[in-house]
Amino acid sequence: MLDGLREKLMAAASQGIISAEQADRLSLFLEASPHGATTGLDALRDLEPASPVEESEMPRFVRGFHDVLITIGVVILLTGLSGLLHVAFALLACVALAEVLVKRQRLALPAAALTIAYAISATWLLIDISSYVFWKEATPEIGTGGVLLLGYLLLMIPFYWRYQVPLALATLIVSVAGASTILILAVIERAAYRSEIGVNHPILYSAIGLVAALIVFGIALRFDLADPARVTRRSDVAFWLHLATAPALLYSTLALLFFLRAGDQDWDVGAVSASQPFSVILVVSLFVLIGLVMDRRAFVTSGLISLGVALGALIKDQSFDWNINFSLVLATMGVVVLFIGVFWPTLRGLVVRLLPNRIQSRLPPLRA
Repeated sequence: MLDGLREKLMAAASQGIISAEQADRLSLFLEASPHGATTGLDALRDLEPASPVEESEMPRFVRGFHDVLITIGVVILLTGLSGLLHVAFALLACVALAEVLVKRQRLALPAAALTIAYAISATWLLIDISSYVFWKEATPEIGTGGVLLLGYLLLMIPFYWRYQVPLALATLIVSVAGASTILILAVIERAAYRSEIGVNHPILYSAIGLVAALIVFGIALRFDLADPARVTRRSDVAFWLHLATAPALLYSTLALLFFLRAGDQDWDVGAVSASQPFSVILVVSLFVLIGLVMDRRAFVTSGLISLGVALGALIKDQSFDWNINFSLVLATMGVVVLFIGVFWPTLRGLVVRLLPNRIQSRLPPLRA
C-alpha cells in the first residue's frame, strides 16, 4: 500500500502539484505510521524542520547514492556507445534508458544526465546531417542554423512531452534561441557579402547575442514570477534558464562594451576585463543586484571570472610581483564571494525592500 502511495506522490511531484521534497517528506511520514495517522504525525513532528535560510534555488537531484550510482553507469554506457557506434545510437539509447529510469522509476539525477546526453547527441547528429547536406554551399552556416532549429523542435519537444523533465524544457528553449541566433547571423553574413556592404561584425554579433540572451532571460523571468514560492516545476525550469542565461548575458554585454571601444580587435574573456576594469565591476555589480532581487545566485557566479580579471588589472598597477598579484586577487574574490554568500538573505532584504510593494509581492519571499 505504501509503495502505491509513494508512486502517487512521485507522480504528483512530476506534475508540479507538490515539490519533490514535499513528496519525500510525505513518504517518510507514511512510512513512519504503520499503525495509524497518530503515530505518523508524531514522527512528522520529529523530522528536522527546514532552515529559514535553506537553499530554495537548486532543484532536488539526489534522493540517495542509488541515483549517483545509476548516473555513473549512464554516463559510462553512453560514452562507450558514442565511441563505438554512430551518435544516432547514443540518441536512441538515451530514449531507452529514459523509459526505465525517468518514466518508470522517476530518478531525478539520471533524468538530468540523460537530458544533457540527449541534447548533446542531438546536436552532434544535426551537425552531421547539415555538414553532409550543405557542405557544397558557399555559406553552410545558414543550412546548419536551419537544421539545428528544426531539429531541436522535432527532437526536444517530444522528449519533454514524454518525460516532463524541467531541464528538457529549458534545454529546448536555450537550443532554439541559440540555433535562431546562428541562423540570423548567417543570413546577415550572406546579405553583407552579396551586397558588398561593410558590416561591423563584432559589434553586430555581440548586439544580436545580447538580444537573444535577453529574450531567454525574459522567458526565465516568466517562469520565476509564475512560481515565487518555488514549489512547482516552473521554478526548476527557471533555474536552468537562469544558469544558462546569466553568463550569456554577462559576456555578450562585456563583448559589446569591448568592441564599441576596441573595434575589430580579437576578444576573449579577459580582454575587456583587463582593459575596462571599472566598467566590468559595474556590470558584475548590476548582475549581483539582479540575482539578489530574483534570489538567483547564478548571476553572482557567472561574473566571477571577469571580476577576477578586472581586480587583477587594478592590482597589477601596484607593481607587485605575479605571485602576490594572483594571491591578492584570490583573497579579494574570496572575501567578496563569502560576504555575498553568508549575508545573502540580509543583502536581499535591503535591496528588495527598496522596490515598490506591487513588485515585491511577485518576487520570491524574503527569508530570515
